[in-house]
Amino acid sequence: MIILQFTARRKIGSWLIRQFTWSDYSHVDIVLPDGRLLGARLDGGVSIQPTGDFEKCLRVAVDAPDHVIDIALTQIGKHYDISAIFGIIFRRDWHKPKKWFCSELVAWAFEQAGTPLLRTENFNRVTPRDLLMSPLIKLIE
Repeated sequence: MIILQFTARRKIGSWLIRQFTWSDYSHVDIVLPDGRLLGARLDGGVSIQPTGDFEKCLRVAVDAPDHVIDIALTQIGKHYDISAIFGIIFRRDWHKPKKWFCSELVAWAFEQAGTPLLRTENFNRVTPRDLLMSPLIKLIE
């Protein structure tokens, strides 16, 4: 079981992402077994961070193999894809693993593990809202 954490902050960037994607959440991380968060962030690219203080937070579960985490861990150190923010508005191909936006990293790791969260072959972007619409997502109570 893989846990994903969807969050929003009280920052202009978070607000803009939520507005352009019609979502309550602007960011998604993979929750590691020790509780730390693995994701792509503007301030550090793909990295592991401690849990933080968020305006909104939702944790969900996905029945997927544990190696989703191992696959995502191989991306540590890659840059944040600032162009993906503009891609939310203008559309672009997100399948370029040289740098990542948070939801692209998560979608890619699940695809690589053989458990795609979405059928993304025709997607130009993958946002946190898109991931939340996956039929594989289960709310944690």
